[in-house]
Amino acid sequence: MNPRSLPSVKAQRGAVLVVSLLLLLVMTLLALGASQSTRLQERMAGNQRDMDLALQGAEAGLRGAEELLAPAVATVATCLTPAPHCEAYEQGILPLDLTRQNQTWWNSWGRDYSVTTLGSLASQPEFVIEHIGEVRDSIAVGGSYLNTVRDYHRSTARSSGMTPTAEVILQSSHARISFE
Repeated sequence: MNPRSLPSVKAQRGAVLVVSLLLLLVMTLLALGASQSTRLQERMAGNQRDMDLALQGAEAGLRGAEELLAPAVATVATCLTPAPHCEAYEQGILPLDLTRQNQTWWNSWGRDYSVTTLGSLASQPEFVIEHIGEVRDSIAVGGSYLNTVRDYHRSTARSSGMTPTAEVILQSSHARISFE
């Protein structure tokens, strides 16, 4: 082999080194972007789970309110709670928009509904039952009329998820028909 055909050390300029360093920089930036994307997706999934738990807690609170309304006259069922609850129910002094009330209001007027299956909630769901009114009516059955009374109620339930920042408030209306 001819020693003159080999490239000398002075003739090399380090182009391979520069190209490989640039490729390494690009790959590092791609890896950092992928890790940030993964972290963001994990946070979103955690927040979604938190909101789902809050929704399940609020639904359980509504179920508790429905259980109180189902068996007997609602004033009797609701007044099993401390006196402020009965006064609010009977006098109709609850605010119009219960969704905007703060934690202090809910502590004073709400009734706790303990949920053992959703043990990771930040606080137990709470609910309030409002008596909207009665409507007297009659239903024609065959050739005769039956007098009925429809008793309307609105239940509002509030629950937080695993953290107090995830909060869900649900409302439902109930009508119970009784015959006179």
